Parts: sequence; C-alpha cells; structure tokens
Amino acid sequence: MSIVESILGILREEMVKYDGQRLRKVVVRNGALAGIVTESLLFAWEALTPGGEFDGAQLEVVEIPIRVACGECGEEFSPEHARCMPCPKCEALLGHKVLQGKEMLIDSIEIDDA
Repeated sequence: MSIVESILGILREEMVKYDGQRLRKVVVRNGALAGIVTESLLFAWEALTPGGEFDGAQLEVVEIPIRVACGECGEEFSPEHARCMPCPKCEALLGHKVLQGKEMLIDSIEIDDA
C-alpha cells in the first residue's frame, strides 16, 4: 500500500501541470529484483483510487526481467533464477553486475481532458 501511496503522491504533483485534465493511465516498470509483487501493486491501486481524484484511472505494470553482466568474462545474460546465476559462457556464479531488474519507476502517464 505504501508504494502505491507514494506513486499517487508523485502523480498528484505531476497532475498540477495538467490543470483540468484527468489521469487515464499510469505505466509502472517493476524490476524482478525490486522486491515488489505486481499483484499487490494492482490490489493496492484498486483499493486506494476509487472515489478520489484518480478514480477510474488504470494502472499497467510492466515487469522487467533480470539482466546481468558476468563478473568474470563480461557476458551479458538473463538468468532463469535470481538466486543462482551461472554464466552461460564461463559458468562463474559470483560477481555479476546487475544491468536491469532492480528498477521501480513510473514510466508514463496518459491524461484526458476533463
């Protein structure tokens, strides 16, 4: 709930720029390593938005997979599991650099005239 409350706060600040217009859709990017369950985000959105200034607005969550670079050979790959990430080229298990999958951000908003 607190993450959606934070998103709503950011949206309130952003919507000041669009006086008289309504939020129609928000697209959020949720990385696999961000520790945020997509279903929980959607549930919290549905619980917090009815009856308020964002009533009827849609939340779309785009899940971002893990992408890493091997710490040994530099090979970039997407591991199947977050706990065990053997490099497909050299089989190294440790020292990988996370390239994507940790992010949680508002990607875009769509607005309509009121």
